[in-house]
Amino acid sequence: MTVAIDAFRGTYLFLSNFYEVAFDVPMLGRVNSSEHAFNALKSSDPQEQQSVLAAATPGEAKQRGRTVTLRSGWEMGGRVQAMQMVLQSKFESDDMRDLLDSTGDAALVEGNTHHDNFWGDCRCGGPRCAVRGTNMLGELLMAERAKDRRVR
Repeated sequence: MTVAIDAFRGTYLFLSNFYEVAFDVPMLGRVNSSEHAFNALKSSDPQEQQSVLAAATPGEAKQRGRTVTLRSGWEMGGRVQAMQMVLQSKFESDDMRDLLDSTGDAALVEGNTHHDNFWGDCRCGGPRCAVRGTNMLGELLMAERAKDRRVR
């Protein structure tokens, strides 16, 4: 049986896009969280990007990201490419890489109850979430973990 980390809270909060850690992202510079970076990358408008990046919290960055003009191709693979770039940047530092490596071979599943079956797997118990989610965030995290795996 495969061990799974199915909640990005507590010990595993660092896997969440809401984990507050500053890092550099190409095209954006310094960001305060993955949520800030991802939502800023939704737009190609520098003013909209700066508005998202200036948000005081990841939650506020998410809210601001809902109002930006989506860049061309966002829904046709652009959002996955953006998340991949954000995660590569987030886990570039030794400290963050060590945290990600500490998850071993566990399946990483962004379990949630807010009906997000693209980035995660909603466990609300409702009929619309009865089918397992795509868990794209978990898949990208596991791909990042597998890349350049350190020999210990």
